[in-house]
Amino acid sequence: MLLRCYTLVAGILVATYLVWPYDLRQWPFLAVTLGGVPAVVLALRRAPRGARTPWWLMLTSLALYNIGNIVWIVIATTGGRITGDGTAADLFYTGGGMLLLGASIAVVRHQGRGDVGGVLDSIITAVALGGVLWDAVLLPALTRQDVPASRQLSLFVGVIVIVGTLGAMLRVSLVSPAGRTASIRLFTAGVALTLAGNVAAALAVDADGIRPDWTNMVFLAAYALVGAAAVHPSVALVTQPGRAPNDDLTPGRLTFLGVMLALTPLIGGGRAVLGLPTDGILIALSSAALVPLVMVRVARLAAQRRAAERALHRLATRDGLTGLANRGACLDHLAAALGDGPGDLAVLFCDLDGFKPVNDRLGHAAGDELLIAVADRLRTCVRGDDLVSRFGGDEFVLICRGPDAVDVVAARIADLTARPFTAAGEQVRIGVSVGATRARAADTTDDLINRADLAMYEAKKAKSVGALSLVLA
Repeated sequence: MLLRCYTLVAGILVATYLVWPYDLRQWPFLAVTLGGVPAVVLALRRAPRGARTPWWLMLTSLALYNIGNIVWIVIATTGGRITGDGTAADLFYTGGGMLLLGASIAVVRHQGRGDVGGVLDSIITAVALGGVLWDAVLLPALTRQDVPASRQLSLFVGVIVIVGTLGAMLRVSLVSPAGRTASIRLFTAGVALTLAGNVAAALAVDADGIRPDWTNMVFLAAYALVGAAAVHPSVALVTQPGRAPNDDLTPGRLTFLGVMLALTPLIGGGRAVLGLPTDGILIALSSAALVPLVMVRVARLAAQRRAAERALHRLATRDGLTGLANRGACLDHLAAALGDGPGDLAVLFCDLDGFKPVNDRLGHAAGDELLIAVADRLRTCVRGDDLVSRFGGDEFVLICRGPDAVDVVAARIADLTARPFTAAGEQVRIGVSVGATRARAADTTDDLINRADLAMYEAKKAKSVGALSLVLA
């Protein structure tokens, strides 16, 4: 109901703006621009306490924009510049734009769980596309109009900031589930109209330096869309933490970064070749800013790719419960060890005695807790380059080298079984049946594992719960 009322009132004021008498148009203008403030206050109150930063920034941004609007109206209606442009109002507009950019970046970070890559992409987009828009579209028009340098600087900063804000919101729209909500789409459309309004205001100025009043309708529509975004029911999803984006070093992402890096020099250089006015300082500064930004972005993407590869390798070679090497990694390690020669190579195949009763009585969670504890103790039983692996279920395989490896490791496992374990808050005792074998000439991995496995079953016949049972094959 609130959304419908706001949309209806704001829509009517925007649509009828030019119908109002010229001397009274400041009232519908202020009604629309000020109407966004309570809308954002409502969104602020709806947001969780830990996720209110974007709304505080947006509220302060709207406050500065409205102060600028009041200054603009006062100057325009009291004998100053007819349009109020190029005055102190621009300072408030610039501050409001920067805070709006801050709000959009805060949304990116909330949605992407600290999405630094998204923030960098937004900055890169702002510098590259904003620079092209300025150099190819706005600067030639402002040069023809003989606009003062101070006014040009204000417009330049405003355009860069708005393009960055639009880039940040497009980032949310493309990579976050919240980007599909009406609130994000309305806000993104509002930012896009703000950019369109700035471009129209710069291009539509007549010979006397006066811009037509219809350009204000574009700004008013932008305010109305931002207010509608704040009162829409989906606004609650805007600052909810989303999933971290998939930030891969893909050909598409590299193409994007390459295009952004080359865009300003290409457009500016092309204009210079054609004898058209161009901003050489802008080209130099934008290139100086973009090169390190793109390098940092590529470095982060490469680091994330390496981390993903390491994670995949860990998933492929590690047991998910205990963190030990899994069966595949164990067999690979054993094959590599045999390749170095069978001398002093030993395999110990361990099976827990008494594990099943603990698992059945206390539950699977307690069984998992017990397996993790056993794995932690087995790690302390080996030396240097020795390997401990979880072969499956409650079976563990240890691979070690040394003439006394079996005796030393078996003694440590015996000490392991002499002390109770804790599972589900209870003290429990288990034994370990160990089948050990030493490598022989021409042995394969299957030969060693099978011999150790058979020896383990021989040891298991002793059924020594709470102690060590060892058979050497």
